[in-house]
Amino acid sequence: MNVHDAVSVLRRRWYVALTLLVVAGVLLVGVNKSVAKKYQVTSTISLLASRQATEGTASQPGTHNPFLNYDSSLNATADFLVRRLDSPADGLILQGDGVTEAYSAALAAAAVGPFITLTVTGANPAHVSASMNTLLTFTKKQLTDIQTQAGVPPAAMINSIVVVAPGPPTPQNKSRTQALLGVGVGGLVLVFLGTFMADNLLNARRRRAGRAARAGVEAPAADGAAPDVAASAEDGDSQEADEAWSTVLAGPHESRE
Repeated sequence: MNVHDAVSVLRRRWYVALTLLVVAGVLLVGVNKSVAKKYQVTSTISLLASRQATEGTASQPGTHNPFLNYDSSLNATADFLVRRLDSPADGLILQGDGVTEAYSAALAAAAVGPFITLTVTGANPAHVSASMNTLLTFTKKQLTDIQTQAGVPPAAMINSIVVVAPGPPTPQNKSRTQALLGVGVGGLVLVFLGTFMADNLLNARRRRAGRAARAGVEAPAADGAAPDVAASAEDGDSQEADEAWSTVLAGPHESRE
């Protein structure tokens, strides 16, 4: 089937295509209303060397600048903290603190250093911002609790600082757009396939009806031809019988002549 045939089918069965197009439009509107609009807030924190490492000691003077003390231990601590935040136990604690949206904690991509990116995604922009503030406070508390459980003295504890403050919630239309595109493409496929299937069914029904009509016309003609042949045969036999009887009755008189 080429493009011309496809256009011909759509023009011939326009009412089927229009009906299916309306159904696809209704589905598209339904998906648009059912898929909630999502908002997202992100923030980035960095771990800093302890006060003891920054200030130094009598034998080893410090730099007095925490940004000059990024060693490998900070990266390991950041990885540990991310795993702790993403654990189911911390998820339940955050849910109890009011963070009902989806959140994530991950090491910052392509970053050389102890940088952690926090993300909160939800349908209510105001609540998403509030949940991000809760998550930041909780992250700082978890960093302190981990070191306290390990018996680290306060002066030697690793600290944290917010590098990128939370911004206003930004709309996330990717999943919504994908859902609408999926329904739209599926609706167009439904229109074309449904129209072609309806055209094939209607054409098949029309062919069956045509064959039935031709068979109905030919049957009476065939039934009417048989009596005519029989009648002709009977007329012929009667005529031959009459001629035979005439010969018999004429007798020998006609024979002598």
